[in-house]
Amino acid sequence: MGRIKTAVILAAGMGSRLQDITQNKVPKGLIKVNGKTLVERSIEKLRSLGIDKIYIVTGHLSESYDELAKKNKYIKTIKNRKYKATGSMTSLSILEHELKEDFLLLESDLIYEVYGLIKVINFEQDDCVLLSGRTNSGDECYVEIRDDNLYKISKHKEEIENVYGELVGISKISIELYKEMLKQYKNFNIETMEYGQRTKKYDYENAMFDAAKNRKIGYLKIENLIWGEIDDKNHLNRIEKTILPRLEKVNKVRSGL
Repeated sequence: MGRIKTAVILAAGMGSRLQDITQNKVPKGLIKVNGKTLVERSIEKLRSLGIDKIYIVTGHLSESYDELAKKNKYIKTIKNRKYKATGSMTSLSILEHELKEDFLLLESDLIYEVYGLIKVINFEQDDCVLLSGRTNSGDECYVEIRDDNLYKISKHKEEIENVYGELVGISKISIELYKEMLKQYKNFNIETMEYGQRTKKYDYENAMFDAAKNRKIGYLKIENLIWGEIDDKNHLNRIEKTILPRLEKVNKVRSGL
């Protein structure tokens, strides 16, 4: 197994499209699917692969994650107090003085097979952005590759000249790449201050693709990766009816049942 020992889970989002389900009582990363929350599923996979420190960057309903951290000494929560007005790169930047080595970066609203994590951890390059083939899940992040490097990302397919894959939300980030992402984030803040009120939120994906203008960033496409994210009720329905049965089938095959 790879040398990665630290993981960061970004969990500050409002989950506004899921309020009919959450009733504003739990953050979307703590939605239960078949009796187990999304974040707990990720934590189990991370721990099984040798991750001994997990940071969860919180925001909306942060106390729910704090309770989880109290029960597990390997979890540390840090709150993005500006989560309503900022993007996910602000959440990641809060760990600037905490992160000293390469780490895994995950979004909180994912469900996926452990195979993806294993391949990312053991990827030969220091950085690895995990991509999948077409999912038709709705709300996809399409990725374009040029010159064997990350080139462009958009949720609008027509803005991508050649779609290579879809962003999964799992990456291996070297400390060098993290520093470059922080640099891009700080440049974004300076530019928005110069032009007045901020017009858009700056997410970690923006920082990653901006960083790719200055350095090569590794990427890995797993065409038939079993995964999904939950941003709305349609996503949850897809997870329960399509993704979860596929995951359970894979698990049975691997366990010899």
